[in-house]
Amino acid sequence: MTSTAFDGEHHGTIEIHVDDDQARLVLRGEIDGARRAEASAALAAVLAAAVPVVIETADVTFIDSAGVAFLAQIHAIGADEGFPVRLVAPSAVVVDVLRMIGLEDRFGLEDPGREAAGVTTLVG
Repeated sequence: MTSTAFDGEHHGTIEIHVDDDQARLVLRGEIDGARRAEASAALAAVLAAAVPVVIETADVTFIDSAGVAFLAQIHAIGADEGFPVRLVAPSAVVVDVLRMIGLEDRFGLEDPGREAAGVTTLVG
């Protein structure tokens, strides 16, 4: 299993945990342009692993366009490579931003039942 945590100035973190059957990304705090290098490393790890991806965003307190682009790129990789990507228990901040910019259907947030269950499938 590979596990890497990135935290820069402790304003936000992106952790990736990869094993043979799943990659788990854990995002916390502020996910913005300051996390660009860490997000790129995580994207490379996800692409190399080519296993289902679970993204945990329950502790995200802020996400800007760079953070949304990161989620969209993971979605695109999953779609292109044929492995599922799930957004698990997204924070209200993440849900609000995705809805505000019209990406709720792309990220499966249009179904309140799935949101209430705490799991949103990005690519299935």
